[in-house]
Amino acid sequence: MRSARALLVALTIGAAACATAGTIRLPDGPWTHDPSAAGAFESASAACRGVRTLTAELGVRGRAGRSKVRGRVLAGFERGGSLRLEAPAPFGAPVFILVARANRATLFLPRDRRILRDVAVDDVLDAITGLRRSSDDVLALLAGCLSAGAASATTWQRSPGGWVRVGLEGGVTAFLARDGGRWRVAAGQGDAAEAGLAWTVSYAAFGSGFPGQVTIRQAAGAGSAETVLTFQVSQLETNVPIDPRAFDVVVPADAAALTLEDLRQSGPLAEKRSRP
Repeated sequence: MRSARALLVALTIGAAACATAGTIRLPDGPWTHDPSAAGAFESASAACRGVRTLTAELGVRGRAGRSKVRGRVLAGFERGGSLRLEAPAPFGAPVFILVARANRATLFLPRDRRILRDVAVDDVLDAITGLRRSSDDVLALLAGCLSAGAASATTWQRSPGGWVRVGLEGGVTAFLARDGGRWRVAAGQGDAAEAGLAWTVSYAAFGSGFPGQVTIRQAAGAGSAETVLTFQVSQLETNVPIDPRAFDVVVPADAAALTLEDLRQSGPLAEKRSRP
């Protein structure tokens, strides 16, 4: 029962106004080179770097591109590009079911009986949420490691305020702060020149080594609006085996084809407005 619950997604999209995540404030310098801070990052990221599977209940609020988002999400991921997300509607069939293996996704819209097959997870999540992320990127984001490709540190700096700034692979920067007697990855940012659209992440409310709140802000790009989403993380479980069948979906034979462009034009998370 626990595994089945953890691999469902309950996402409610409302036209009513919802709270938008606040601005992420990154610490100011001046920064001083300090190789001795390397141990701080190793300590702060130890828990999230060891995550191979993750299931959690997420409270979501904010804006995905031009669509307001507020709801409750249950999600499951397995490192190596596997995920299953299901978005039930208040009544009747789910809005969508998204499954993936090796970062190749199938998206089924039961209400429309339409199917999008064998596309990159990055493309589907970009069309739905405005965030171009692989399955492993989202796993790392929720676990507190910012991005799947940001595991190795290359530079270390300290500020007079006690913060540590760590340069990571892939143009990602981590900001570490003390939380009691231990270091935490408190925030991070992506270099627009190397990581595509500029983005920032902040973490808060840590428990058992993992963040209880994750806020991501991604800058607007050509033809896209800014995305700001906050996830309240609860019932987090890591490294619990997931039945491989969770990453499959049964599709009726008469389901019609859906294209990625169709999804971008009228994605399942697009806010529906009543016409005058």
